[in-house]
Amino acid sequence: MTVQQGNGINPKWLGIIAVLFGILLLANHGNELLKQSVLTPGSAAELFVPADCRVDELDEEGLSQQECELMVSNVQIALASSPQWFRPAMLWLSALGIFFAIFSIGTGIAFVGGRKMNLTMTKFFFAALVAVDLCTFIAAVNTGPLLRAQYLWPTLLWFFIHLTIFAVVMSYSTSIEQENS
Repeated sequence: MTVQQGNGINPKWLGIIAVLFGILLLANHGNELLKQSVLTPGSAAELFVPADCRVDELDEEGLSQQECELMVSNVQIALASSPQWFRPAMLWLSALGIFFAIFSIGTGIAFVGGRKMNLTMTKFFFAALVAVDLCTFIAAVNTGPLLRAQYLWPTLLWFFIHLTIFAVVMSYSTSIEQENS
């Protein structure tokens, strides 16, 4: 699939990609915001309370006793590997990610609809997404090894997705400026 159309970039393809990844990013940051809101210090998992894995609930969910205990271990990993600053930082980064993902979706819809838009703001939104990814990467690198393993690769993937979209937006902006001059 190519985004080239003649000498310029086809903004409809850019819009489709922005909407698709914007929706996925919105879900990703929404899940992270929920995770950081629920996994609080002093919870039962941090206090090493045994897993409450009732047989009827395990059967209903199709889980084994071991899977239930491993889920509790995942919560314990998140709590044990997180420095005190990590949870507030991730809450802020997730909120910012949601904010800019919504604008990414709106920008994508505008590209698909062929509407005129402020390319400076568009560049800002995608640059901000790159910055949020970079800050998330820096935060993940400074956690414990178990938590780092959960965050590092997904964060790098989002970073390169947003960097690529930002590069395409910059190229599109340059081609529009050349056409207007």
